[in-house]
Amino acid sequence: MRSIDSPSWISRALGFGPISVPPVAVAVTRHELALAVFRRGSDGLELRELQRVPLPEETFGGGALGGPVGNAAALGAAARTLLERVSGRPHHLSVVLPDAWVRGMIVELGELPEQPGLALEILRFRLRRLVPFRIDELRIAATPIERLSGQEEPVRALALLAAEGVCAAIEHAFAAAGARVGQIVGASLARLEGMAAGGRLPGLTAVAAVESEGFTLLFARDGAPVLWRQKTFSGGLSDEDRARLLAAELRLTRTFLAERLGGEALSSALLAAPATVQPFWERVLAEGLGRPVTVLTADHLPLAEVPPAPGLELLAPLAGATCREVTP
Repeated sequence: MRSIDSPSWISRALGFGPISVPPVAVAVTRHELALAVFRRGSDGLELRELQRVPLPEETFGGGALGGPVGNAAALGAAARTLLERVSGRPHHLSVVLPDAWVRGMIVELGELPEQPGLALEILRFRLRRLVPFRIDELRIAATPIERLSGQEEPVRALALLAAEGVCAAIEHAFAAAGARVGQIVGASLARLEGMAAGGRLPGLTAVAAVESEGFTLLFARDGAPVLWRQKTFSGGLSDEDRARLLAAELRLTRTFLAERLGGEALSSALLAAPATVQPFWERVLAEGLGRPVTVLTADHLPLAEVPPAPGLELLAPLAGATCREVTP
């Protein structure tokens, strides 16, 4: 959400020659920093190194979008320690945030001016009425996506929102440690990039991701997003309440897809979730989508080998972030 503004699927659609980002990515959560270094080989991405550093509990606040930053000094110290542990210390990297810290939504817009600053102001004005956050405190990125039947406005875009204070604090922490953050991306979008690499997602695919703070459900056609749904879990919700929340969202989604995509059948439905809750969410999704759901495995990603513990829950979005491409 910083200097990277054209993911690979939009670059391909526009006919540009994409450039791969550095194969180093850091996952930032409330509890730790985890850095993965990959090597691009003929058989896919090879995990060369994985380092993890815990964060003090007060580093990030418990509010929406991961904020506020409660201990910038602790974040900076953890970033230095993390980079010092890596062989061949990296100077450029990507950052992956939890989905709960990067909210996505589809917006329809009128024709936008060519000047990026003016286009951003129009987007901010539109989002001001749609989101429960102070727009001036957000970092916003948007990418045009496929038009659908029944669309009233000429432009349809995936807008991504993150807390400016959180993004800036992370960038500053790594810059002070000698590494530039080239992109900040949410886990679901990064994971999608990895899954779609090399044409791995033909047709219409549903991808659901469950985290402790909520879930994201996206639909992609040939790897490019066409629909994005995201919900936050309120504190104290039981599994049954969470299942009802997702079931209601799935009913709305299926109605939308039937109207806008002409009832196009899903090619596949995939689930990314912690192992302890996979069976529960697999059942809920299968009932809501009306088709079997497959749990994400290493076969769905451009990895040269099955990753070691802690496995795909951590490494899938990190690998995906290194699959992203930018236009020159």
